[in-house]
Amino acid sequence: MADIAARRQEAETRLTELKHMHGIAMLDGKEFDLDEILGIERQLSGLASAEGEQMRRQRMEAANAEAERLDNVRATLSVVEEHRLEAVERAEKAARDLCEALKEVRARAADGRHLIRALGGSGYPLEENEQEFRMAVRLSCALKPLTGIRARFGQIVFPAARAPFDNPWRDEEAKIVSHDISKALKGASE
Repeated sequence: MADIAARRQEAETRLTELKHMHGIAMLDGKEFDLDEILGIERQLSGLASAEGEQMRRQRMEAANAEAERLDNVRATLSVVEEHRLEAVERAEKAARDLCEALKEVRARAADGRHLIRALGGSGYPLEENEQEFRMAVRLSCALKPLTGIRARFGQIVFPAARAPFDNPWRDEEAKIVSHDISKALKGASE
């Protein structure tokens, strides 16, 4: 394009000079050969056509590049959507597994509470409300990287996550009920 523009500029400059010389020749009553002017005008017409063709080719290349880019975006979207659906599937499985595990926590806590009471203890840490509160806050701590300071995921609002509920669940739960269980076991062995 730059080469054509430079050639056009040279031709326009030469044409201006020739027209000026033609005007002088006419004023002076001299003969002037118009062939060079006609040749330069034909050359300018050809250069204008060449510039137009060059622009058309550039637009075609840009359109092809854009079409290729869009094809790549579409292909990427297909892969991303498949990965999203796989993540949704894993999230569903994890949620259903969590539900089953929390049901089991609730059932085992009830069993433990009844057994501690049978041995003369209170089993208060294993009360359903207490156990559910701790598990809800532990879940909130586990989801903190997802929910951030909002403690919200969509329409689900989680309790404020705080220590020691962000410590390993098993260790903390063992600490909480260890006194009641130790006391019940000592009473059972006496």
